[in-house]
Amino acid sequence: MEEFNLIQFQEARNFGKKINTVFEFIKQNFKPLSKSLILIAGPAVLIGSIFLGSFFSSFMGRALNPQASSPDETLKYFSSASFWGEMVLMYLFLIVSYVISLATINSYAWLYGQKKTNQIEVAEVWEKVRETIWKYLGSILLIVISFVVIFFAATILGVVLQNISTALVILVVIAAIILVIYLAVGISLVFYVQVNEDLGFFEAAARSLRLVSGKWWSTFGISLVLSMIGGAISYIFIIPYYIFIFVSAFNKASGGNPLEMSDTFKVVSFVFLTLYYMSQMLLQSLPSFGLVFQYYNLVELKEAKGLMSDIENFGKPTEDSSRNESF
Repeated sequence: MEEFNLIQFQEARNFGKKINTVFEFIKQNFKPLSKSLILIAGPAVLIGSIFLGSFFSSFMGRALNPQASSPDETLKYFSSASFWGEMVLMYLFLIVSYVISLATINSYAWLYGQKKTNQIEVAEVWEKVRETIWKYLGSILLIVISFVVIFFAATILGVVLQNISTALVILVVIAAIILVIYLAVGISLVFYVQVNEDLGFFEAAARSLRLVSGKWWSTFGISLVLSMIGGAISYIFIIPYYIFIFVSAFNKASGGNPLEMSDTFKVVSFVFLTLYYMSQMLLQSLPSFGLVFQYYNLVELKEAKGLMSDIENFGKPTEDSSRNESF
């Protein structure tokens, strides 16, 4: 049986060490973590993936069909109740699946830190997810509203300034984009702060901004790098689909046939797009765990909680030593 080596959360790490620790953590916890993700987040992710695959396979089918892609048919399609109903359901389940996946990942990380073991049951993770999922849904709603308000204010300001100078309008748009990006990274720790410190959205957002202050680029970097790695891995599921499209289009074009989407093409599109989205949702654990370790890294750098805990426990018998003394 492989020896378990606890990965300490409360530790200051440089950028490279944080990346390595994320992969070490996932490797050590792969079985219980994947089991929790599949059983807790899997159903919502699967439903969201099915809607996504169905939507895009239908969309591409119309795009490749000359008759269906005529202006009149296109207008009828985009104004139909079925189109908007399918789109609403797709985005609804995509958001829900994202929230449940994120809650599962952060709840697992919290339990690991509390229990100091990777022997974590799905029921334990689910119990924590139930406590946090409504917080997460509320937080995402407030984040979206905040960003919409910023862009709305920028639009109003742009309308006011358009008669004065086009350059000022461009500067307002650029400033709004920069502000949204800055805030998005600044509050990127908000979800784990809510789990670990049991705070509401505004307190957690303020806490995240304070921690990230002065470490914005490293926080942005770890999210970007791990998201790119996860995205690259997920392309394993979509590259064969692109090859299939190219070969099918080439065969039809060489045979002089119109580019129509066959039933086989629709099924293949549906399967590959579903697998692609499912892999993307599950691979979000990479940047999510990266932010977990960044949270503890910043707490240690700015508050030295790990060091203070070591000082407080200095000279006290550990659980293992106490157990040994009892024999």
